[in-house]
Parts: sequence; C-alpha cells; structure tokens
Amino acid sequence: MGRALSETVSIIIPTRNRSAILARCLAALPDGVRGLDPPEVIVVDDCSSDATPQAVQEFARSSGWRVVCHSHRRPLGANSARNQALKIARGEIIVFIDDDVIVTDGWLPKLLSGLSTEVSVVAGAVRVTMEGPLVGRHREEVSSFFAEVLTPPLGLEGEVVPILGNMAAFRWVFDRASFGEILRPPIEEIDWLRRAGVSARFVPEALVWHYKTPEEMRLKRVLRMAWFRGSEGGWWIRECVRTPSRELLPMAARSLNTSVRAFGHAILKGCWGGAVVGVGELSRALALAGLINRGARVPESWR
Repeated sequence: MGRALSETVSIIIPTRNRSAILARCLAALPDGVRGLDPPEVIVVDDCSSDATPQAVQEFARSSGWRVVCHSHRRPLGANSARNQALKIARGEIIVFIDDDVIVTDGWLPKLLSGLSTEVSVVAGAVRVTMEGPLVGRHREEVSSFFAEVLTPPLGLEGEVVPILGNMAAFRWVFDRASFGEILRPPIEEIDWLRRAGVSARFVPEALVWHYKTPEEMRLKRVLRMAWFRGSEGGWWIRECVRTPSRELLPMAARSLNTSVRAFGHAILKGCWGGAVVGVGELSRALALAGLINRGARVPESWR
C-alpha cells in the first residue's frame, strides 16, 4: 500500500458531448482523493460540440490541480482518447474513470491500496444510478448491460477483469499493451488484459456511481445495446481468441438456451428485462456460430 500511495497519479477521463455530467464527475474528485496529493487530471475531449472545454477550465480554476484538456479535431472513439492520454500522462500510476462516473469519498486511496508488487492492475465497484426506472422488473437481469459491477467480473478462464470506468494500474503495464481502438464494449478490458499479460484484483470498497440519463434507459436503445454487446463478445471469442470450433458450438448452444429461457421469462412475466437478456444472448450465439459478424468500428458512435 505504501508504495502505491507515494507515487504520482494521473486520472484519465475520455469524454464527448456530456459537459453537464462531466462537470459533476470532476467536482467529486477532490473528496474522492482525500488523503492523497492532488493527482494530474487528463480529460480527452473527443470532438465535443458542447461546453466541455469550459467545464474542464472551471474545474482547473476551482481545484488548483494540474489539469490537461486534449482535444481531438475529429471523433476517434473512447479507446483512442485513452491511448492519447497515456502519451501525455506523467503519473507512475494511471487511473481511468468515465465521464459519467461520480466517485465516492475516499475512493482513490481505497482503489490504490489494492496495488502491490504482485498486483499491477486493480478495479473498483461500479453502481448504476439513474433519474428514471431501470428496464424490466429485476435489476440483476440488465444491470450488467450498464456496466454495473458489484462483484469481481471474471474472464474466460476465471481471471478478474478490470473495468475501465473504475480502474488503476502501474504505468509500465501500458508499455506492454494499449487499448484496442477498433473494439467496443464489453470486451475492451479483457482483450487488453490478455495482451498485457498481467493479473488484476477487485477492490469492492472503491465504489463509484455510474450515472445514466432517461434517454440512455429507453427500451429501444437498451435492446440495441444488448444486441451489439452480445455480437461483439461472440465475435471476439471466435476471431480474436480463436477458440476452436469444437468449443464454439457448445458455447453458442448455451447462449441460445439462455436466450430462449429469457424470452420465455419476458413473455410469461411481462418483463422487458428478459427481452434484453434474450436479445443479447441471441446475438452472442449467432456470432459464436459465425452466422453474424460485428461490423466495422464507427468512432462517431463513441462507445
């Protein structure tokens, strides 16, 4: 713990056109890092057309911290923004949060306490908070689609996978691998972790709130997100991990079975959460079987 807390820290926040929630994200940081020296904050503005620069300038003025705002002239996507910030960052420890994350009091000391000579990457808990109701009747059915993480997220081999909305790592880790700029959620972190060849630890007490607007909670948008997340995950396992066909088909069958049961739940219980799960698992099954592909990465889509 002592080593992690004595080293310089850079907090990286990619953003696009969410100046109001970005201002809340930045305003929470002083309480979140209480007990540590002020970190460097790097905001990468991925071609916003709103008041994002002003929000960053106001935080820099009020906090007195070192704050860097790097702007893209054209939209390149969140992972490109993160990679650009890594080239600028001065810290020996790199922390990532999203622009719609609100950190809790004492968050950063808790998160960094998980780093050690044996553990080079840590991730904290993420709890969704929203203005309106969550889709469906059962929060646990759909919360993962909004990156709610309250227990250690596990990869293909049972490894802990960090979440970019609340993650810290030693700077040298990123010399091994940067983030895949053609990738979309939910496989960005596991892909990076596998290429970096390091292990991660989950620190549940390092909690942040993941803010969602009513627009993001609209059913049509959630169903579309579930479809793309499912197909992205299936495509990645098939094409990037290069899982053998003898393993892909049973995986596809399990996802298809889960999809059928989820749709059945949606019909019998009148629960849209089941439909969301069913759509995600169906697209995953089709991608695993090679019946659909994920399409080109469009930076303009941001996430």
